[in-house]
Amino acid sequence: MKKKIVIGLSLFSLLFLIGGMYIVVTIEKATTTLDNLIKLHQVEILREHLLIQVKKVQADLTLKNTRHARGIDTIVSHVRGMEGVARMCFSCHHTEEVNTRLRELEDQVEQYKAALSRVFTMRANNSRLQAEEDHAFATGEALIAKTNTMITMASTKLEEKTQATLSKIASTKGILYVLIAIGPFLAAGLAFIFVRGLTEPVKVLLEATRRLEAGDLDYRIEGLKDEFGKVATSFNDMAGTLKGNMETIEESEKRYRMLFESAGDAIFILEAEGERPGQIVAANRAAAEMHGYSVDELLALTIADLDGPDDAGMVERRIGRILGGEWIKDEIMHRKKDGSLFPVEVSAGLLELKDHKYVLAFDRDITVRKQAEERLQRAEQMKACGEFAAGLAHEIKNPLAGIKVSMEVLAEEPTVAEADRDVLLKVVEEIRRIELLLKDLLNFAKPPKPHLMSSDINALLDTTITFSMKSPSFSKSGVPSIRIVKELDPLVPETLADSMQLKQVFLNLLLNAADAMPEGGTLTVRTSYVPAGEMILVEIADTGKGVSEEIKAKIFQPFFTTKAKGTGLGLAISKRLVEQHGGTIAVDDAASGGARFTITLPVRQTEEL
Repeated sequence: MKKKIVIGLSLFSLLFLIGGMYIVVTIEKATTTLDNLIKLHQVEILREHLLIQVKKVQADLTLKNTRHARGIDTIVSHVRGMEGVARMCFSCHHTEEVNTRLRELEDQVEQYKAALSRVFTMRANNSRLQAEEDHAFATGEALIAKTNTMITMASTKLEEKTQATLSKIASTKGILYVLIAIGPFLAAGLAFIFVRGLTEPVKVLLEATRRLEAGDLDYRIEGLKDEFGKVATSFNDMAGTLKGNMETIEESEKRYRMLFESAGDAIFILEAEGERPGQIVAANRAAAEMHGYSVDELLALTIADLDGPDDAGMVERRIGRILGGEWIKDEIMHRKKDGSLFPVEVSAGLLELKDHKYVLAFDRDITVRKQAEERLQRAEQMKACGEFAAGLAHEIKNPLAGIKVSMEVLAEEPTVAEADRDVLLKVVEEIRRIELLLKDLLNFAKPPKPHLMSSDINALLDTTITFSMKSPSFSKSGVPSIRIVKELDPLVPETLADSMQLKQVFLNLLLNAADAMPEGGTLTVRTSYVPAGEMILVEIADTGKGVSEEIKAKIFQPFFTTKAKGTGLGLAISKRLVEQHGGTIAVDDAASGGARFTITLPVRQTEEL
């Protein structure tokens, strides 16, 4: 482009230089032509002046010897004037042809002057004087004729030259007017070419910048040359580099986004400062699934909205510790969208982005771990309880057996009064109750290993129901007061199970259900098969008063009972027996308003325990 500018300016200057030189030369030529023309006019005037001087002398000659004759001084003055004018003709530069005619004219002037001299100085007779006067007059007339001829020829040529000069000057004026007229247009045209040559590449560069600003990193500049071509090459290289960097950043962001989204733990980014510290700024999919919200719903909450009631008030304190540079680790309770609480392990620290402070928090659902810890703790407790129960039974059972036998023998003595015999029999009954308690305690602490065999759950339930119907709990004044509804699924497959232990569990649940309906009611026993999970469901529901939430939380704990004479070990033992079969047992509210116990048992065809 620099080369173009230099060439353009040089061309521009050259054109103006040529134009200027043409104008100068034209003016100079016109001036010279006019000077020559003026000189020719001067020559013409000089010749006319010569003609006038010759005519004056010729008049002096004609008036000689008349009463109007001029004095000799006047005549001499006129002759000298004629001679002076004739000599002036030689002062100009003429061609050789003109000089020849001028010399002839000078000779005629000299001849005419000599003839006049003789006329005015000769003292001779009249005839000779008359002849000299005639000769002088004829010479004068010839001189006048020659001068007229020269004047006529000069006038003719002068007129031709004048017309040619005026025509040439008019043509030159036309050319100058044309040059002056087209000069601005030529300058404007050159300026337009230069401006276009500058603005078009700038326009292309500006369009490329806008495309780049709009995110079109594949756009490249083509067709520019010179310095603009170098700028375009640099722009294309910059766009390529920028695209590479953007791809690297996008790839990195994609990796981090994938890590963020696919992480198994919940990840939160929270506001650490501002008007709402704790506001959730970002959350991953695991966080949404863990709490039962969508990601968009989480972004409208603060972390205090997810904390349990006891932990929500500690949010500001935890954020304050993080702002102080501490990376905190804690176990708190979180709340799901449905209101249920679950334990999480929180690991959080400070995150600074663009001079703004955030909290980066990782939350891990530790429900399974807590349950495992509880099971481990419970197993350890059961082990200790079993050892304690075995030792206690060993230490108490034998003395009790001796006391019971002694009380029975003493009660059979005929000498014992009836009142004392009744006391002895009540002692024996209480001893038997203690033995039953010890037996239950041993069964709970050290349940016997199940003897697995292929069992029909429906048949076991049917047998147990029939047996339980003999219990007084199912009748009132000898009349059955509880209606049994059996909905046994015939598709329930046989499974490996200890039939005696399951009968014990079913009997315990049936008797509890009957005890829950002292005024009578409906006891529903339902079985079903869940092919998807290879599970058998057993439901035993009553129409009693139901179970409160507080009791539900403790109902399977050992020694917890709501009965006046209960040991509190029946449901605890049932839970242990079901778990020994790999199943679960739970209690909830029945649709009929009472309690419903649900047992799940895995379908097993081979022994895996």
